[in-house]
Amino acid sequence: MILGGEITGFVSGLVGSAGPIGAALFLSLNLPPVSYIASEATTAIAMHVTKTIVYQMYLGIGLSALSIGLLMGFSMVLGTWTGMRMAEKIPRDKFNKFVGGLLCIIGLQMLLFG
Repeated sequence: MILGGEITGFVSGLVGSAGPIGAALFLSLNLPPVSYIASEATTAIAMHVTKTIVYQMYLGIGLSALSIGLLMGFSMVLGTWTGMRMAEKIPRDKFNKFVGGLLCIIGLQMLLFG
């Protein structure tokens, strides 16, 4: 688990996002849907706050970029709330298949268009 977190954080710092890697890691834990989402969200907060601080220190991200990021983050709250309501109603096995399918689609997209 720790090694998976280190790899996910490294890839995220290197290319900006490691969502599919983290998703696959959490999917392997076979958590209930809401626990899966909460666990991934908690680690994402820690990772993105750290990245924001580091990038601000070394790259001097301006206030306008931070403002856009905060606005986008705030708007994502509605989507997160809606997704959580839906995830509460999905059985674990169907949720795992759904997330696995999305990971396959994302992987194909990255291979074909990345």
